[in-house]
Amino acid sequence: MKNSECVIEQYRGSKLVRTFTPTEDSAYPWSMNVNGKRYPRTSGWVLSKVLLTLVDGSRVKTKVIHKNK
Repeated sequence: MKNSECVIEQYRGSKLVRTFTPTEDSAYPWSMNVNGKRYPRTSGWVLSKVLLTLVDGSRVKTKVIHKNK
């Protein structure tokens, strides 16, 4: 699956905390959406936020949603 084919959602409990959506910008290939605002993000930055949720006991859960074309 390519970055452009998915959206990443992060939840704390049942509340959606933030989403990461792909962009066409090669410098900032992700857009972080939180509290109605958008922030450009690098792949490394997004990966650092996703990896933390993979640890046992993490309060944040990550879902990868496949976008329909």
